[in-house]
Amino acid sequence: KDVRSFCFTGHYGKVMHKSSGSLLYMGKEPLDRSRLPQSAGLVRFFSPKEILNFLGFPRNFILPKDMELKHRYKVVGNSIAVTVASQLLRLLLHGEGAERL
Repeated sequence: KDVRSFCFTGHYGKVMHKSSGSLLYMGKEPLDRSRLPQSAGLVRFFSPKEILNFLGFPRNFILPKDMELKHRYKVVGNSIAVTVASQLLRLLLHGEGAERL
């Protein structure tokens, strides 16, 4: 089972090829990223909402309804994980968690 992960960038969601970043694969055999066209229907991009969920945004966080899909991908691809940012801010501003370093 291939569980490697790639980052989501502002260019995510444009074209599916072997360096497209993270993809959801629903096939039974291991995914050959160099032969993605043969996996049509079994591979898809994560949606902007799914990416926001991965990054720890609140469930009720929504992007503007009139925002084009390509802009949604760009916005979420240029985001950072909320959980990581909050921990860093606690450490930098309050010194909390320094003992774990």
